Amino acid sequence: MKPRSTGFLALAEELQSYILRFLPFQDILRCTSVCKTLRQTYMSSSELQYITELGGQQLLPVPDTAYLDNHISISKRLQLLRDKAHAWFKFDIHSFETISIPKQFHDAKTSLADGHLCLFDEDEQSAKIFPILPKPSQQKIERDWPSGSLCSITNADYIEVFMDPAQNLIAIACMIANETLGMEDERLYIDLGALDGDGGVHPEAAGKTLFLSGLPRFENGLYAIENWKLEGFGRHIAFRRSLLVHEGGYKFGEEIWFLQIWDWQRSTTSSCVLSDTIINPEVGESLDFCFLGNDRLLIVSKDLKLYSIEDLSQAPQLLACFLMPVSVTGIQCLLPMDDIAHSSQLQMQAQRTMWTSDPKNRILSLITHTRDVTNSFAFIISTRIFFDSQAGLFDGMAAIPWECWGPLNARVFVHNWRCRVGVSGNRVLQAFPATDPYGMDYKLHMMDFSPLATERRQGLGMVVTEPSTIEITESAETLTTSLPYVEVVSDRIFDADQVMDIWVDKDRIYLPKLNSKETDSDGIDELEVIEICTS
Repeated sequence: MKPRSTGFLALAEELQSYILRFLPFQDILRCTSVCKTLRQTYMSSSELQYITELGGQQLLPVPDTAYLDNHISISKRLQLLRDKAHAWFKFDIHSFETISIPKQFHDAKTSLADGHLCLFDEDEQSAKIFPILPKPSQQKIERDWPSGSLCSITNADYIEVFMDPAQNLIAIACMIANETLGMEDERLYIDLGALDGDGGVHPEAAGKTLFLSGLPRFENGLYAIENWKLEGFGRHIAFRRSLLVHEGGYKFGEEIWFLQIWDWQRSTTSSCVLSDTIINPEVGESLDFCFLGNDRLLIVSKDLKLYSIEDLSQAPQLLACFLMPVSVTGIQCLLPMDDIAHSSQLQMQAQRTMWTSDPKNRILSLITHTRDVTNSFAFIISTRIFFDSQAGLFDGMAAIPWECWGPLNARVFVHNWRCRVGVSGNRVLQAFPATDPYGMDYKLHMMDFSPLATERRQGLGMVVTEPSTIEITESAETLTTSLPYVEVVSDRIFDADQVMDIWVDKDRIYLPKLNSKETDSDGIDELEVIEICTS
């Protein structure tokens, strides 16, 4: 600071601290790095350090008025936040507990939500939710739905279930088919309820049932619903259905997908619908989607299309199209498990935590493969690029080439098709071969992409800032990416079955175990839970 700036420096330290709180965390750090007086102000202020710690870990604070334990001081919160970040760098995965999954759900669709295991068996038309080794402060929901009891719609088959314990919400996609007519006369509904309720209307819902828009009729054929996905985020619920058109038992070779989004708290109908056609779905071209906060939707296919969903009275508005660098034929989108950063859930989430991930600064993982399905890649992408694009960064570009957005905002790794990737906030867990690239032994790699990771590692792990390049043998292309991260490698060896899936949240790692006792089952019967301890 030059002498003419002493007017600000002459202020009381409390006032300096108060003014600095209005700056982004990067600017606070810049100020304290060039001025000894401001450095002293920063070091004596837990509030300023807490702001920079949250920003550096790319987290959002939960309001004091909502947090049940708001008597905890800022200095204590700061220490807890730093301790948790450091615990991840120690990455001790030898100590774990195992929980059993009920036998009737060994082949069920399994997901993790807010510390609960959610199970849905489509064949048996049953479901279950229960907390995983719950902590005293955790909201706990435990319930069974026997066969046929999930919703009140008669003569319906349940095809998909979405559970959100933080909002006490269960959504069930139901299909009613009239076998005397054609396949186009199938009817779909989304039934809403409370996880701990008795089958009535959810107290926050606009109604019991969400109604889907009508499907087109094809003059020369019928269609069958090939696959679907039901997803929710705060006040939004989305349902995607893919239709394959048939004529006389033969496939046309085109798949039509429809995605409809509701504000389930305000209306049971919606005009917010997207649709498109996938050419040659038999060669593996696929589609996925995910929410990026309350007002953004990402459609993931051969390219990444970013939409605004601020106004649900109309179709989503295309904001940008991000071109992928390679020709991908299959893709899976993975968002963090603990991505509950939207205002409608802060009150509920506040009962259990003091901070939450920032949807504008998280990691998104895309698992892709080329026409050779064994040639797979994990694209680790910072979501900030999808918000920077709204600040004029790519003005005038209808389609944004990979070279303009990807290399600085992503890392690309070769991905083994046998394994999975876990994502939580800015942390990524991925299994890599332990020694032999073609062997069956694996180690878990924890990668932290948050800005303060290099400072919080305290000598643990390896800082990776140099660009890395991979080669795509099928097309003789190379991809160079340089998103910085800190990497810690476990010393525990896993076989492929032990890392067939990886779930991770802010406190734990979850490793589902394949059913080894039942030869006619390929489901999971146990879940290994690894607690990331700060002590």
